[in-house]
Amino acid sequence: MKTDHIVALVSRIREQANNLLVAELAKSGHSGLAPSHGAILHALAERGPMPMTALAEAISKQKNTVTTLVGKLEQAGYVLKTPSREDSRVTLVSLSPRAVAAGPDFAAISQTLLAAVWGDMPQTEKEALVQGLEKVLRNISAKASS
Repeated sequence: MKTDHIVALVSRIREQANNLLVAELAKSGHSGLAPSHGAILHALAERGPMPMTALAEAISKQKNTVTTLVGKLEQAGYVLKTPSREDSRVTLVSLSPRAVAAGPDFAAISQTLLAAVWGDMPQTEKEALVQGLEKVLRNISAKASS
């Protein structure tokens, strides 16, 4: 089996997953969201309000990227930014009531995506694939940081 197209394959999978997410978000009335917003919404749902720096760290993105994404989420009405009570230099990001109300939609969309990804693949194959991809990530991360 040919294996040297792995990066192109992963890229195509990501593109198709993003297409599915965008379509499902639109069907659920959340057409202002992009797949890149998901990590932020998920982190805030799990951990509650947090400073921008902590949010960037939580989702492994650069702070300027997170600032841009949070700005778009704020404009769309999914997050709120408020000054910290402890430190006026810090801005806290939290889910808005709209985002909290959309939680069941987001959970259903995640399930739709996972069902499409896995299809009828047996559990042993799922685990082997995830294990292999985690190793690929470790390998490329080690090389990129050296």
